[in-house]
Amino acid sequence: MENRSSELPDPVFVGFHIRRTDYKRFIKIRYGGRLPETAYYTRALSHYRTKFPDAAVFIVASDYLKYARSELDQYHDVFFSPGFSPGEDMALLASCNHSIITVGSYGFWSAYLAGGEVVYADVTSKIEYRFSRKIYEKSGLDNFIPLPID
Repeated sequence: MENRSSELPDPVFVGFHIRRTDYKRFIKIRYGGRLPETAYYTRALSHYRTKFPDAAVFIVASDYLKYARSELDQYHDVFFSPGFSPGEDMALLASCNHSIITVGSYGFWSAYLAGGEVVYADVTSKIEYRFSRKIYEKSGLDNFIPLPID
């Protein structure tokens, strides 16, 4: 951030939580669904880059940081949490202006606490997923915006 030009707009921080480890198997077995991957990540980043040109700064936290880095390390506007603890990651994500989440309650709560606009993975499943579009709409969470995972 110190190297940002003073001519650029103030940064807009977008927290990005990527859930992987236990959930890859869990969502398949329990709900008949699958995790979002590269296509979703790219679409979600583009959403905020378009909305906040030259201002979006992405802060990534994950339960599998090595995977997250392999997917997103090539972007100049993406930074990674040091991953000291789940509590510190939650605080970091909740302090952002907006959010991108994949699946699971951890991402949901970090985004809910942050406020702002939330892009979430519109996961399709055989059994209704607890963080599905239907549930978000039924809950009246109008700031939660679905993006397809493919």
